[in-house]
Amino acid sequence: MSKKPNLSAVKTAVHKEKFKHGSLAVVFTVVFIAVIIVINVLVSALTTRFPSMNFDLTKEGLNTLSDEATDVAKEIVNETTIYIIGSEDAIRGDEVYSNYSLKYSQVANLADRLHELNDKIKVEYIDPDMNPQFISDYAGDSLTTGKVMVKTDKRHKTLAVTDLFSIQQDSSTGQYNYYSKVDGALANALYLVNLDTVPVVAFATGHNEMLTVSDNLSTFTGMLNDNNFEVKEFNMLTDEIPEDASIVVLGTPTTDYTSEELSKLEAYLGDEKMASSRTLYVTAYPTQSWADMPNLKSFLAEWGLEPQTGVLFESDMNNVLTTQDASPAYLFANVTDKVLSGTYDNVIAAAAAPVKRLFTANNDISTYSILETSDTAYLTTTQEVEENPNTDTYTITGLAQRYMDNQGKICANVVVDGNSMGYLSTFLGNSTFGNKDYTLDFIKNLTGTTDTRVGLVVNQTQTNTLDISASSAVIQTIGLGLFTIVVPVAVLVIGLVIFLRRRHL
Repeated sequence: MSKKPNLSAVKTAVHKEKFKHGSLAVVFTVVFIAVIIVINVLVSALTTRFPSMNFDLTKEGLNTLSDEATDVAKEIVNETTIYIIGSEDAIRGDEVYSNYSLKYSQVANLADRLHELNDKIKVEYIDPDMNPQFISDYAGDSLTTGKVMVKTDKRHKTLAVTDLFSIQQDSSTGQYNYYSKVDGALANALYLVNLDTVPVVAFATGHNEMLTVSDNLSTFTGMLNDNNFEVKEFNMLTDEIPEDASIVVLGTPTTDYTSEELSKLEAYLGDEKMASSRTLYVTAYPTQSWADMPNLKSFLAEWGLEPQTGVLFESDMNNVLTTQDASPAYLFANVTDKVLSGTYDNVIAAAAAPVKRLFTANNDISTYSILETSDTAYLTTTQEVEENPNTDTYTITGLAQRYMDNQGKICANVVVDGNSMGYLSTFLGNSTFGNKDYTLDFIKNLTGTTDTRVGLVVNQTQTNTLDISASSAVIQTIGLGLFTIVVPVAVLVIGLVIFLRRRHL
């Protein structure tokens, strides 16, 4: 026979102070831990859905989109996919290119923010080991872990790690500095693949050119790519000029052109159905023998421009770039306001040849001096300094222009530029000089792509300036351990201590 419960004793125990305090402590502890867990789950879900809720704690603001990138993302109207090559865990954990101290997770973080701004922008991760078919479908792009491909139905653009990051060594300290270009590179790629048409710069080969895409024009072509120009290459003798070419470049040729080749150039410039301006862009060098290239020389003369043999020297050393030998051939040049309205400081013409304008206007062709020397320059064929030279102002870059429509918006242009060395990385890649800004603005003017959206500035931000160095993986580990484990456990321990103490009250 079971014993009846003593309800009176139970009632008395429940009303004791010890029970009351202990029960409240347990309830408080359980509720508090539950609230912490729920908050963690909600924050995790929200930050996954809205990446901007993740605070950018990097000193350089690496995980924050620039205003320009934000504007580009908001204007995207076509379905656009950012394919990040590599496993998502490796990308987000900074395991990609970790040997180079690159914070590759920035690519994922900024891609997330671009997607958040515009749902037309999708982000996908392509693990080469798990999806070899995708890699083979774009074999020409050599997609490997760390690359990024941005794609629409119109076209795609592949970004290499060198487009996203750069490593430079300080010549004075020997220290390696790491820079990020992710923000501008992604924004440029997004804009490029959504353009209706892309200006094409086509480099002609076949005449022993001194300037070539594969040899010494990497900085120049990189600048064009960064500013949403497409670079192509073709053989002038055997290939047709690309139909979509906005500019055809003859990079300081050293052999003459046939009549068939010149007919191609004439047809290219003379097409009355052209929808936009087009340009023949010829670079020259002081030692070129124009006597051995009579066909090309005559063709350019019809447009009122004649490249000269000889090098320009500067008699006023105040107009000379200060170098170890203070060469008078490294002179400061002036950008005229005939075509360009910007201000360009420290534009260098190094070992440049002059260009003679045969007329200022002839029928429907007008010529302009774009880049020229000061009035203290002189021409020498011996390349020796003269005591009392005959000085004058010389044209270094000449432009011939013919309007192809009644509004003057579509032009056929011929440029002869005697400053071949100005396209090398020595000057084009050095921010001290104004060569890059001048050259880029000139090309934009020639192609009619003066919209500020064509050619977003790809700024680079130094990434190794942190006072305390910690990888993204370390930061994530600390965050997980501290807020998901340590804090809840600490609250639990405190609650138990309070509970045990109050049991003895």
